[in-house]
Amino acid sequence: MQELDSKDHKILYYLFLNSRESLSTIGKKVGLPKTVVKYRIDRLVNEKIIENFNAMIDVFKLGYNVYRLNFVFQYASPEKEKEIIHYFVNYKNTWSAASAKGRFDFTATILVKNPGEFYTFYEETLKRFRYYLKEIDFSQLYEKFGYKYSTLFIDSKHSQEKAYEYRFTGKTVEIDNIDYKILCMLAKNSRVPSIEIAKKIKMTSTTIINRIKKLIKDGIIQRYSISIDSIKLGYKPFNVNLSLRNYDKKNNIINYLSSIPFIWEMHKAIGGYDLELSVFTLNFEHFHKLMEDIRNNFPDDITNYDYLYVTKIHKTNLLPEE
Repeated sequence: MQELDSKDHKILYYLFLNSRESLSTIGKKVGLPKTVVKYRIDRLVNEKIIENFNAMIDVFKLGYNVYRLNFVFQYASPEKEKEIIHYFVNYKNTWSAASAKGRFDFTATILVKNPGEFYTFYEETLKRFRYYLKEIDFSQLYEKFGYKYSTLFIDSKHSQEKAYEYRFTGKTVEIDNIDYKILCMLAKNSRVPSIEIAKKIKMTSTTIINRIKKLIKDGIIQRYSISIDSIKLGYKPFNVNLSLRNYDKKNNIINYLSSIPFIWEMHKAIGGYDLELSVFTLNFEHFHKLMEDIRNNFPDDITNYDYLYVTKIHKTNLLPEE
């Protein structure tokens, strides 16, 4: 793989902020002709550093509840583990599924419209695999947010400005099947031209553009971004679960964490842990040093933490294909 230079990192950063931005606009920001920008983006895709261009959808506004499941396996042969993973990957409402090392062996996120739908899936899962599941941990996501991580991509000051924020409010936005098809196409490839969407849906490009504008105005499309293979950028991905002794200090801890560029995302949930983090670090030593610094800053407020090191992502699907 060809080593990335500062221009590549800047291109990644601006695509992270808006992956639907034109080549000429990105070129002006990084100081390159659009033909060179296209060549570099194609290379980043071919080398699988950019895994996907996607629209970030606020699934809460579409009426979805988000449940997370974590498992510790027992008595499971490699073939049985593959069977369990295959079961989650094939379930149409699986948002994400990944193998891990650390506190849990496998983690999955499920999108459903109501608790009854989740319970039906959960009960079917237990009927099939309960014998092989030593521990089960599940929670309901309430909020997740992330910051503009400029220091991950270019040599500039880390931004504490939020790049995105999703929160369950109970308020939903009604959309029709056409809107949903548009969302699914943009979730898979945010750079797909409106004229191509129009051809597939058999509508005019003007209609598609107006519908996309409304989806943005209604807050359903939060932003356009990219999925990045962090390992190929030299980072190791961890999910960290914090347990707090002093819950009143939660917001103070969040404010402190927002100043650390290696904290990629934060989650608040009902059940599970008090605060959950997605972290990118240079290596295991860097990770443990980072967590030690966090605990030293809040010695009386953080009881303990556990973590997952994500070893393989089996599925990421931003919307169920309804």
